[in-house]
Parts: sequence; structure tokens; C-alpha cells
Amino acid sequence: MLSYVGIAFLGAVILFAWSNYRSFSKNLAAAKASNIRYVIVPFYYHSPVWVLIQPVLMPILRKLPKSWTFPWLNVLPREFTWDHLFSIYKDLGADSFIVVSPGGNMLWTADAQTIVQITTRRNDFPKPVWMYSMLDIYGKNLVSSEGQIWRTHRKITSPPFTEKSNHAVWAESIRQSEFMLEAFTGPDGQKSPTIENARKYSLRVSLNVISCVGFGKQLSWPSLKDTKDERNSILKDAQTSSTDDVVMNAGHSMPYNTALEVLLDHILIVIVIPRSILKLIPLKRTRLAYQSFTEWKMYMNEMFQAKKAEVISGREQVGLDLMGALIKGSGITDKSAPLSSEVEKGRTPPKQLLSDEEIIGNAFVFLVAGHETTANSIEFSFLYLAMNVSSQRHLQKDLDAIFNGRPSSEWDYERDIPKLFSSMAGAVMNEELRLIPPAPNIPKCTLPNMPQRLVVDGKECIVPADTQIHICALAVHRNPKYWPSNPPSDPKHLVHPTSNADNDLEEFRPERWLQEDVKTIKATIDNQKTSSKLDAQSATKMGENLADLGIDTTSDTAANLYSPMKGAYLPFSEGYRACIGRRFAQVEILAVLAVIFTQYSVELAVDDWATDEEVEKMNEEERRELWWKAKNQAMQTMRTGMLTAITIQLRKGKVPLKFVRRGKERFDF
Repeated sequence: MLSYVGIAFLGAVILFAWSNYRSFSKNLAAAKASNIRYVIVPFYYHSPVWVLIQPVLMPILRKLPKSWTFPWLNVLPREFTWDHLFSIYKDLGADSFIVVSPGGNMLWTADAQTIVQITTRRNDFPKPVWMYSMLDIYGKNLVSSEGQIWRTHRKITSPPFTEKSNHAVWAESIRQSEFMLEAFTGPDGQKSPTIENARKYSLRVSLNVISCVGFGKQLSWPSLKDTKDERNSILKDAQTSSTDDVVMNAGHSMPYNTALEVLLDHILIVIVIPRSILKLIPLKRTRLAYQSFTEWKMYMNEMFQAKKAEVISGREQVGLDLMGALIKGSGITDKSAPLSSEVEKGRTPPKQLLSDEEIIGNAFVFLVAGHETTANSIEFSFLYLAMNVSSQRHLQKDLDAIFNGRPSSEWDYERDIPKLFSSMAGAVMNEELRLIPPAPNIPKCTLPNMPQRLVVDGKECIVPADTQIHICALAVHRNPKYWPSNPPSDPKHLVHPTSNADNDLEEFRPERWLQEDVKTIKATIDNQKTSSKLDAQSATKMGENLADLGIDTTSDTAANLYSPMKGAYLPFSEGYRACIGRRFAQVEILAVLAVIFTQYSVELAVDDWATDEEVEKMNEEERRELWWKAKNQAMQTMRTGMLTAITIQLRKGKVPLKFVRRGKERFDF
């Protein structure tokens, strides 16, 4: 006889199965009625159960005959967008498709026209803010809000992002890049040690730039040494350094820069595990995560209180000053502070537009977004240039023409930045962002009980209600419809085994952005004008002023560089929710490229096969063979080691580099 517990368990299983079957039937019916290509899968992409069992189940499913699993198995892994890039869309014969599961429907699109419709109809396709609630660890912010709340955040946070502020970004980026160069090559610039992890250095540059320009916290470079345990290295440097940025304030157990670096290194732990539970877990890593979380909150609160007092006193703000702008924009000014006589009469100051927690929450998001994404772009620019020597030489030739031997102390923002944007430097930046955009997938959704009409792949379709939408930047950036391409440069060594195997869109070829054809240049300018016009028309329909929201409708690229049609290039997102710090990031990346490559070249390290002394004795043929070994290994590492953790990063394996004086390159072919 079955026990009561057994009967209850069996009943729960039957109820669960019936509920899933009903949900699946409903979702499938909606997908069939949509007129959009669809694929059926057994698990929902965002299901916690699938997240847990995927590592165990996927290897088993991959052993099944392909005739049983195609195409649904290709879209089941959570990293399928990087695994398959554009090939999944080519296999399905559609640039947009719906994934149907018991947990819900998901629309994936790599179609520029569809993307434009979604991003310009913000009320019909809002941002699924629940996906960003993890960024609310210090308070609600610009990224995690929507609707009127988002408009309030946007109006308050946009004013400091001006061309005047970009002058400060330019100057500080140059300064920090020179510190990084010294870390690479020594004080005399003559050393060329192997850099095992370029990311550590690019993170330091970006952190120091945003901390100084945005928050007035000038950080110095510790003595960086690559070790197996990078975190111990940072902590050791923090404890032994005598610079101001690592001296702990009273009441703290971590210096400011260490608290932030440790927090960012443990950010997924802090986001996923509730803080009330996190502080109780006795593991070393979780203790460190909670300590950095509380320490950095204390530092930001101290900075907030100090800046609040400064604003109330009426002192002039200097530079970008994000914290000051947040405080002032929220309604805290010298005039809002109540006089003692008013307090005695029971009067209170006007209500803040942003709470103290929201101000600190926005400060946190600015630091994360302005630090991590730019650091990734700098790191991958180094890697791609090391693997593509001819493009690196083209970049250096353009830099020589722009600066003509002038030292960085004589560089000028107004004169030099437009030239950098329009040169091979701008092309390198654009191409890196095409291949590895900061956000590989941009989420949108339809609301419950509110299906939406769209023109998808040239057909009128209906996106089902309560559908998660993913604008796949990784795929649309590789869609042959929108990009100039050539045949693969080396068909025997394809960058990706299936995606764009008949063209070079998987390859790093910044030259594709350089326009020589007058007809193509005219088309580029027309694309840029059309983009601005569409944004303005959309804003007019919604009764909003783009300027009031601080939305920049200018093109992501220079006028003389290739400009893909609107919706095809999304490194800084698209439409209303486009990145507020786009120009900040672009100026920083260009400054770093200029400082490094006017003086040095970057090469793939070949330590796995030969010592420096052995390389010196090799002839050109032997060096070429050695370099190809390093390049093939680097390509494989980047193909298999990329994972998404807020942004897409190289999380498995490393690509070691060397920075050498120009003229002393070992692999110059």
C-alpha cells in the first residue's frame, strides 16, 4: 500500500506534468499563430532547473543522433548564441525565430528591420526589468528601471555626459595608458615580459579612469605581477603600497580600490546569493564577497555624504562628477537645504527625485558599466591586433600620420579625437565591438495579454503576449545582409567551423570599415541620416524630447567609415535605451590604442614552444611556423573560452602577449 507521502508525491508529479503540458500547449498555439519560424525545446532558457541540470544533461543529449535533436538541441544551451553565432539562423532559414517551451516563448532576432521596430516602440516592447533586478544590490538605477521611473533616472544621469567631460576622459585615459605601458615594459620601456592576462591591466585602466573622472577618486598603479592567484596579488599590493588610494579610512577593513576590485571579481556571488544568507556562509570566497560588498557600500556612502555637503555649500563642481550630478539632479542643492529657522517651524525640504539608495545604486552601475565593458574592448583589441599583424601595422601607420611624432603631452582632444575616429583606430574599435559586443543579447519583452504586430522577415507577424525577446547582437553583427565581406582569408583555418564559413565575417578585419568608394560613402551618410530621422520620429510619436532625455542620435561610427543600416550594429544598444556612456567609452578606447601603438607593438607570446633566446636564433620560416602555432591556439582559446558573466568575457584559458618596442618585432609578417 502506498504511503500518504508517496501518494502526495505522485500527485504533485502529476499536477506538475499537467501544468507544464497546459502551458506548453498554450505557448505552442501562440507560436503557430504568430507566422514566425519556431523551434520546440523541452526546457525554458531561464528555468532554474535547467540552469542546474544543463552541465549534466547536455553531454548526454549531444550523443543522440542528429536526426533526433536538430535543430532544437542547438538552441538549448544557455551559451548557444556564442556557440553558434549566425549559423543557427542560417540553418533555420530565418533571421528571427521563436523558441517554444513549457516555461514560455522566446523570440530571438538577428534582423535589422525587426530590431528597429522593437527598439523604437518602447511602450510595446519594454525592457524586462526583472532580469536586471540583480543590479539593484545598492538601489534602483537607470539600468534596472522602466517607464516613468526610467525617464526620471535618465534625465538626472545624462547631464554630465558632455563633450566638456570627454576632454577629462581623454586626458585621464592617456595618463592611465602610460602607467599601463610602464607596467608592461618597465620604467625604461625596454623590457618585454610575457603578459599572461591582459585583462587584469585593461580592468585597472578602466577602473582608474571612471574612478577619477566620474567620482574624483584618483587611483594609482600598484606593482602588478602576473601570478596564478591574481586576487592574492592585488591584496598583497594593496597592503604594501603607500599610495593614497590604498590607505584605509578609519572604520574600514579594506582600502577603497581593493574593496571595489574584490567586489567586481565576486559580483556574481553577491548578485545570486541573498545578502542575509551570504554573510552566514563560512567559505573564504563568500566571506570575501560579503566583506567587499559592505566595505564598498560604506565608501560610497561616505563619498555621497561628502559630495552632498559640497553641493549644499554651493561649491563649484569640476569635471564629469557623476556623484555630484546625481545629487544635484535629484533635487539636493544649496537652496533645498532647510534653514534652521525653517526647521524650527516644522518645514521640510522638497522631496528628493532620487532616494539616497538610488543615487548610490546609479553610482554602482556607472562604475560597473563604465569599467567592465570598456576593459573588455581594450583587452580584445590587444588580442585581435596580436593575431592580425597587417592590421596592426596599418593602425600604426595611421597613428604616425595623426600625431607626427608629437609626445602625448602635446595631444589635443579637439584636433586629434576626430582624426582617430575617422582612421584605422576607429575601424579597429568598431570591428572589435562588432565581433564581441559588450552585451551579446539585448532583452525586451511583450507584456501579458498584449501581443504585438511586427513585420518579421518581410511578413506581417504577431509576437505572442508575455514573450521574452532577445535582440542577438552577436548574430546581427555577422548577418551577411548588412556587412561588406570577402571570402575567408584562410579556408583551412576557419575562425568558426560553421558560422559564415563562406565569408570573412567571423574574422577580425577592420579594413572593412574603411571606405574608398564614393558611392559607398554616400550610402553610409544616408544610413546615418535615416537613423537620426527614425529616432526623432519615434520620439515625436511618444511626445518626448530626445535632448531632454540625453539621448544621442548621432551615428556610432565616423562619417567616412562604413555605417551599417540602422539596427544592424548594436555595440551600445539601440534606441531609447542606448548606452548613456557611449562617447565616454569610445574616447577611452581610442586614447589607449593611441598611447600603446604609437610606441609599441603587441605580439602573441610563444613561451609554450620556444624561449626568447631560441626565437632570436630562428629564421623567418621557423618564426612564421611558430607564430601560426600561437595564433591557432589563441583562436581556439577565444572560440571555446568565452562565457557571459554580465558581459561576455574570456573566462576559460588565456592568450599571453608581449609588448615590444616598434622596430624590434619578432613576427613582422
